[in-house]
Amino acid sequence: MPKSPFPEEFADLLDGRVLAHAATVDAHGAPQVNPVWFLREGDRILIGVREATAKYRNLQSNPAIAISILDPGNPFRYLELRGTIVEFHFYDDLSFVNRLAQKYTGKDYPPETKGESRYRLTMDVTSWTSH
Repeated sequence: MPKSPFPEEFADLLDGRVLAHAATVDAHGAPQVNPVWFLREGDRILIGVREATAKYRNLQSNPAIAISILDPGNPFRYLELRGTIVEFHFYDDLSFVNRLAQKYTGKDYPPETKGESRYRLTMDVTSWTSH
């Protein structure tokens, strides 16, 4: 598996409005996969999660994570990133989730969600595969 930096031929998937599917491991060792919004920042991936989710609890126990990004126009083209969550940054305003919402919807996140306990997770990518 190649190491970072990310392959530039997949910049459209990393920077476009494409969802990733994040795989984590639960307390019983079973995989859990959820779609996530993400941002690329340098050689790292930023993901937003609410504190009340299983994904958050899984990563608190085991920070290993893999995300898969499938090209919506070509089901044979994908990028998989593997790594570790190296930072859990708490925020209760809408600053980070608004950045995500702007990428995916073109507008801010609904203001009535302000005050929910959220975390910006920083993923250190250790390897990637692609097709």
